[in-house]
Amino acid sequence: MSTSTASMSYLEQAEALLDRRDPNALQVFDVAETRGANADRCAAGRWMAHMFAGDFASAWRESDAIRARGGDDPHRLWTGESIEGRRIIVRCLHGFGDAIQFLRYAPRLRNFAAEVTYEVPPALFELAPYIDGVDSVVTWGRLAPVSPTFWDTQIEVMELPYIFRTEIRDLPIAEQYVHLPQTRCNCVNRKMGVRNHPRVGVVWAAGDWNPTRSIPFPVFSTLLSEPCCEFWSLQGGAAQSDWNQMPPSPRLRDSAELGDGLLTLACAISQLDLVITVDTLAAHLAGAMGIPAWVLLQHAADWRWMAGGTKSPWYPSLRLFRQHISGDWPDMIEEVRQELRQWKQLCSRPQKIA
Repeated sequence: MSTSTASMSYLEQAEALLDRRDPNALQVFDVAETRGANADRCAAGRWMAHMFAGDFASAWRESDAIRARGGDDPHRLWTGESIEGRRIIVRCLHGFGDAIQFLRYAPRLRNFAAEVTYEVPPALFELAPYIDGVDSVVTWGRLAPVSPTFWDTQIEVMELPYIFRTEIRDLPIAEQYVHLPQTRCNCVNRKMGVRNHPRVGVVWAAGDWNPTRSIPFPVFSTLLSEPCCEFWSLQGGAAQSDWNQMPPSPRLRDSAELGDGLLTLACAISQLDLVITVDTLAAHLAGAMGIPAWVLLQHAADWRWMAGGTKSPWYPSLRLFRQHISGDWPDMIEEVRQELRQWKQLCSRPQKIA
């Protein structure tokens, strides 16, 4: 076997172990690199393994090594210069959930920079100013009469944890860093009507780019038969039409009737008692506002949820449910259903007066 063939064999083995969240992947990436595999690809694999383990400091050292080699990275905007006293533009070019998660760094960034402008997708333009520390917001398209022209440094929002060398023990503003306009929340609450049962928001489908995050609606919908809950669909995209498969019921409501836009969606979430969602924007909005949410994760979950456990260091109000076997949503939904029954019992107990 040639050296290149051997190195690729080790690299593929390491990546397969990483896909299974096996910690032995780290060692095999090291072997692959010593055998001549691409150094940046091995470092990226180790970066992911470290993040799954919650070892952020080691992940940043891998980022340093990749940066030092100077390879092309289309996701990297920051070139390593000091941000102190600079005019900065933070560009939110990934998913909406990514932007919500990492805009938590806005107050910290404001303490270092002379001026910070946030460029967000049009759908986030109305919501972003209600995130702590986000003072100047621009976008593109028809909502952008003025484009930012003066800046010294540009940063992609997902680079902020690396720039600040974040570790789990010092995650900033872990909860309640989105503060919505009370008048708008009150208006949404009135539209939702009298609260006869606990309000539970639900999302079963993520974006099309990663269908393994989504739960087939016939499987997810078994939750909706649980009595004594008022279920609110928070679902966006094409999967919204799934809601119409359910027989009409006063316990099954659609947030679309409350109005359009992510600010309205966030206001609706703020009026819920619980959110049950796959890995998508609703999880980040709930977590950023401190609203209890159960996040239903596929077996090979994203690095931000790490490799195990039921808690998220990013969002204290979230509880994580994980597939035990890849693709096995029915067992997870049954587990969630049992937990929902216990949760309802707790909600129905009379509260003690201090």
